[in-house]
Amino acid sequence: MGAALQLPAGMALAPPPWPALRQELQLHHAPALADGSPSWTLHDPVRHRFTRIDWITYEVLRRWWVADAALIAEEVNAHTTLAISAEHVQQVLEFARRNELTEPTAALPAPPRVSGLRAAATWLLHHYLFFRIPLFSPDALLQRLLPWARPLGSRSFGRATLAALLLGLLAVVWDWSAFTTQAVDMLSWRGLALYGVTLVAVKIAHEFGHAFTARHHGCRVPTMGVAFMVLWPVAYTDTSEVWRLSDARARLSVALAGVRTELTIAAWATLAWALMPDGPLRAVAFTLGTLTWVSTVAVNLSPFMRFDGYFVLCDLLDQPNLHERSFALARWWLRRVLLGWETPAPEEMAPGLRRALMAFAFVTWAYRLTLYLGIAWLVYHFAIKAVGIVLFAVELGFFIMLPVIRELKLWHAGRQGWRGSRRLRLTLGVAAAVAAAGFVPMAGHESAGAVLQPAQHLAVRLPTAAVLEKMHVQPGQQVKAGTLLLEASASAMEQRLQAAQVRIRQLQAQVAAASVDTQQQAQWGSLQKQLATARQEAVAAQEDMARLRPRAPFDGMVMAVDEAARAGGVVSPQQTLLQLAEPNRWRVVAYAGESTARALQPGDGARFVADAAPMRGLSARVVSVAPHASTVLAEPMLAQAHGGALEATSQGREWLLAQPMYRVELELLADASLSPRQWRGHAVLAQPARSAWERVWTAAAAVMVRELGF
Repeated sequence: MGAALQLPAGMALAPPPWPALRQELQLHHAPALADGSPSWTLHDPVRHRFTRIDWITYEVLRRWWVADAALIAEEVNAHTTLAISAEHVQQVLEFARRNELTEPTAALPAPPRVSGLRAAATWLLHHYLFFRIPLFSPDALLQRLLPWARPLGSRSFGRATLAALLLGLLAVVWDWSAFTTQAVDMLSWRGLALYGVTLVAVKIAHEFGHAFTARHHGCRVPTMGVAFMVLWPVAYTDTSEVWRLSDARARLSVALAGVRTELTIAAWATLAWALMPDGPLRAVAFTLGTLTWVSTVAVNLSPFMRFDGYFVLCDLLDQPNLHERSFALARWWLRRVLLGWETPAPEEMAPGLRRALMAFAFVTWAYRLTLYLGIAWLVYHFAIKAVGIVLFAVELGFFIMLPVIRELKLWHAGRQGWRGSRRLRLTLGVAAAVAAAGFVPMAGHESAGAVLQPAQHLAVRLPTAAVLEKMHVQPGQQVKAGTLLLEASASAMEQRLQAAQVRIRQLQAQVAAASVDTQQQAQWGSLQKQLATARQEAVAAQEDMARLRPRAPFDGMVMAVDEAARAGGVVSPQQTLLQLAEPNRWRVVAYAGESTARALQPGDGARFVADAAPMRGLSARVVSVAPHASTVLAEPMLAQAHGGALEATSQGREWLLAQPMYRVELELLADASLSPRQWRGHAVLAQPARSAWERVWTAAAAVMVRELGF
């Protein structure tokens, strides 16, 4: 049971600046800390927040009514085995103020009033990334349903779930082809919609897993609702009361309840997929058995955000408030290393544990930096352009720059403790050396999206829709120049040729008659022109007919033949029937930026590295550089949509580059000895010597020009 922190009868608090503790605060016993000392959990019922405190903090709070740091320290030293000083009491005072455990001081000036519009804008600025909307209080419902849900957490049901998982996995391995086929079938709009509905249902079950387990251990669950992460809705459950449990295993079971619920669903769904016949229910089971694993491992078990994985790690290590404590240690270490600012550590602990917590802090900062930048990039690219720019700036400013600014302000406030230190001079020297090194021109290389393809390549298409009569070649076949590749027929084209030939015969007769008939001689010139036109139409029809019987223009190898093109079937003019290539000569087509392209000259060395090929980097040399930048991507396989490196969008039958780039052609310096096909990769092109700051400025200016439309 928790007892409110009450003042002894007849005792009065000292006047400000010593503040009074809030009367509604409550204390609960907590597990012993790693060093064996006792701890307590401080409950703030107004904010529904739980804070773990150590023995020193507890003893100081018990004697808060003394209202003097030195006297409190004397009382603690006299009545306990602790040995503290007034500085320890001051640290507890700062802790109480920072966590709003004290009553507001009347002497402090009232905060300025903020207009409604400004208040709303401030709220959006602080909460658009994450805010919660409570929907209902589930405590009574959980109490009624708990007897029905309790068997699902029993050991016997856990063993049955493990058996179901093993059987399901064996069935998946046994029928792996059907499993992968089902995965491909789910890559459709209907499958994506099913994934979305399944994700919502699983996450609701996840939250009820937390709620039922917390209620089982006697904790109240005040609210359940929906939270918004960058305006994306996710379910949440308020289980903060679990922190008053003194049993670490009980807290751990609540933290793991959501993950256990999801994994239980996945295990039984995998077995259901193996037992069910094909149909909608099997598709639902497949979705539950696959999506649940991914969402659980990728999101819920991450300890770097305040998700389940974080609270599980806190309980496993018995280190409450892990983020806040590790961040404080990392900031303290940075101040010592960079400034030489020698201040007491935020808390005393073993050196090994201190190093581990600092490493955890730096990894968490790196993870969050990547996450915030990724969210900013997504917001910028997928929101309305003007809104995207504003939110991108908010992301960078509020979640990245603002914490840095706060830390710099703290450095400035404590400058008396580090001004003139040797470590500061060393830090400034290193920073100056790094900045100066940024002005040193250095040769570099640009990795340009590129494709390796045969120097001579022919994609055979027909001029019009036609009936394929016969395919004369097979994939891998060597052919000589002039070899007939295929035969096709088009009735419309034959009729066109026949009509032209009939027209020629008619006009020839009319011309012959006009040459001897004096009455028709006036039309002789006009008839001659019509006859010439008819002959041209016949020649064109014959040429088109010849294109229905294409021949190899060079010696080469048949790279591929369309398997869908069968004799007697109709083929369209957009259909590539076969591809012919010269196997012994290769070229590389790359797309480079302006600065690199302008510095390249024919004969310059380069290398081509394939993304996935049985070869390493191939030496090449520049053959030509386009004099003007191009906005059209002639090799669609280099677009990001197809797995390439170039940002391009499809418009009709063309792919347009996001920013103009220069087409560079290279030739290999040695025989590649590869099968004649296209190999996607990148070309390593030499860049002119430039400083790092120049490169940064050029990249930033290019972004500004592109986005502002200059």
